[in-house]
Amino acid sequence: MRRTLVLLAIVTGLVAACSSSAATGGLPAGGTQAASTQAGATQAGGTVATGTPAGAPKELDPCTLITADEAAAAIGEPVDPGAPPEPGSSSCLFPAQRITTNSVEITITSGGDFNPDKPSIPGLTITKVSGVGDAAYTVSIGAGHIVLDVRKGQTTFSTSVLISGASNDQLLDKEKTLAGLILGRI
Repeated sequence: MRRTLVLLAIVTGLVAACSSSAATGGLPAGGTQAASTQAGATQAGGTVATGTPAGAPKELDPCTLITADEAAAAIGEPVDPGAPPEPGSSSCLFPAQRITTNSVEITITSGGDFNPDKPSIPGLTITKVSGVGDAAYTVSIGAGHIVLDVRKGQTTFSTSVLISGASNDQLLDKEKTLAGLILGRI
């Protein structure tokens, strides 16, 4: 189990290195997910209600982008409430309640580093994914370890589902489902 957690930390680190954080991790001025959703409404002048130009990256709290119930549905078992894996992190981890490595992680990433055309390197496979957001790609380090990176406008994020024994295709289907939920909220 410790080996898998270390592997998950390495994958997260690789994704973070390729997509350094652009988020502040704080809630919007209203302090709620509802306020965040309302802040995304575009006004007639092409600006978002907060005065941010339309399409500009938003300051998002990754722990408000999906619910614990949605994370639980993805891994097929109850999860703990989402929390940053470390203080100041731009990620939110929803671990299974039982002792296992099964979990969901949502990370806000830097749009400047988002690049679905980057080449794969030995041990790290990059694959474009169609039909998700404005652009998307996966980063995989092998069977059972895949991360979906998604861009909508200038906002970028990643979804990672870890389920012991699941194939990359199974994980990707669950990550796409979560990405669809997130895209509807940003």
